[in-house]
Amino acid sequence: MATVSAPDVTKKLFGGIFDVDGSGHYPGLELINLVVCCEEGTLPKTDEVHVHRAAHDFARQLITEQLDEHRKAAVLLNEHTSLAVAHLLRCLELEVPNVVKAKGWERTHFFPYTRSLVHWDARKGRQAGVDVQIERRYLRGAGAYAFAVLRRDGNQQRLEETRAGFEALYPRDRSSPLELLASTLRAKGKCDPVHAPSLDQVEAASQVRNDAWEELFRDGTRNILSHLGLPAVQRVRAVMNWTSIWLVLAEAARALAIQSDSAMAIVVDCAGTHSQLRRAAQRCLKDLVSMIEQVSREEGARQGQLSAQQLGKIRAFFGNTAAAGGLLNAWKGRRHFTFRLPAIESLVLAAVPAGTELEYERFLTQWLFERCRIVAGREGAARAGMLMAFDGTIFEENERQLAEQMRASGLLKVFSDATRMVSPGGRN
Repeated sequence: MATVSAPDVTKKLFGGIFDVDGSGHYPGLELINLVVCCEEGTLPKTDEVHVHRAAHDFARQLITEQLDEHRKAAVLLNEHTSLAVAHLLRCLELEVPNVVKAKGWERTHFFPYTRSLVHWDARKGRQAGVDVQIERRYLRGAGAYAFAVLRRDGNQQRLEETRAGFEALYPRDRSSPLELLASTLRAKGKCDPVHAPSLDQVEAASQVRNDAWEELFRDGTRNILSHLGLPAVQRVRAVMNWTSIWLVLAEAARALAIQSDSAMAIVVDCAGTHSQLRRAAQRCLKDLVSMIEQVSREEGARQGQLSAQQLGKIRAFFGNTAAAGGLLNAWKGRRHFTFRLPAIESLVLAAVPAGTELEYERFLTQWLFERCRIVAGREGAARAGMLMAFDGTIFEENERQLAEQMRASGLLKVFSDATRMVSPGGRN
C-alpha cells in the first residue's frame, strides 16, 4: 500500500498544504512573499507564477550570532554597529512561541513591515561549496493557497482593489530608514538571479474552489487593505492574522461539511467569568480537532497509508494557526476559543471597509456569526440553537465584555446604550 503524506491529504480535503511545520504565522508570511516577489506582478492571472526569492541570511545569521566574522567585518563598521543593528532586527522577529529548542537562523524570520524585509526560507547548504540554499522549510503551502485564492478572484473590481491595496502597502519607491537598512542587508545575502526567478509549483497545485469561504477571505483582505489611513505596520499584521484566522475557519468548516449537514458554530469565551461557556469553548475546540483528524484519517485510507506522524502534522496545524491568529487563549496547555487583541483587530478591519462604520449588533450577527460562523453574542447563540442548553444572559455578558475590549482598543465608539459603532479608526 502506498505511503500517503499530510500534503496529499490536506490538498484534497482543504485545498492547500496544511502542515504543522508551516503553521502559525508562516501562512501569512508566505502569502506576502508571493504577493511582493512575484515576477508576473501583483496577484497575476497567469497560469504560472515565478518568484524572486531572497534568503536575507546575512541579517538572520547576525541576530542569532552565527554570522562569519569576515562577512560581518566586510559590511558593518564595527562591533558597536553590529550590536545596534542586531538589536533592531530582533525587534522585527516573527513570533514563534511554541518552539521548545533554541532557534537557529534558519527558523528566524522577520515580520515583513517593508518591501526589503520580505524574504524566503533558507538553510545551510548541504553540498560542497554552497553556504546557503533557498528552499521551503516553513513556508509549506498554506500561504500559497491563500495567494491562489486572491489572484484567481472572478470579481474583477474586488481583485483590482486588492491589488491596489497591496501596492499601497508595499510601494516600490518607499525609502524609509528601515527600508534602506533592510535593502542593504538583504543584498548581502543569497538571492535568486534577477534574470532567473523560481517557478512556484506548490502554488500551482493549490485547489481553489470559489466557495463561500474563499469569498470571505477575498472580502476580508480587500477591506483590510482599504484602510490606507492606518499605519502600514497595522495593516501588515492584520493581513497575516486574518490569513491565519481564515485558514482555521475554512479548515474546520470543510471538515465538518464532509461528516455532517449541520453548519459550523465556534463558541468563543470573551468574558472569562462563566465556567459553562468556558467548557463549551474548550469542547468546541476539541470536537473540531477530532473532526479534522477523523476526515484526514479517512481520506488517508482512501489514498493509501497515512502514518500517525503525518496525521499529527495535520491535527497540529489547526491549533498552532488558531493561536497565532489570536483565536485561542494560549499556544499550549488547556486551550479554548477566545478573542485576543490580534484577532479582534483583524476581524474588525476585515469586516469594515475604510471610511465606514458598522453597528455592533450587526458586527456580531452578520459578520461574526453569519459569515465567520463564530458565536460571541446572544443572537448568534439563538440562531445556532444553543439557548436550549445555555442561559441567554451568559452570551449577553459575553458580548458586553467583547464590546469593552473593543472600546478599550479604540475599535468601538459608544454613543449611547442603544448605539455602538464598530470603527477601525485611522485617517480616511
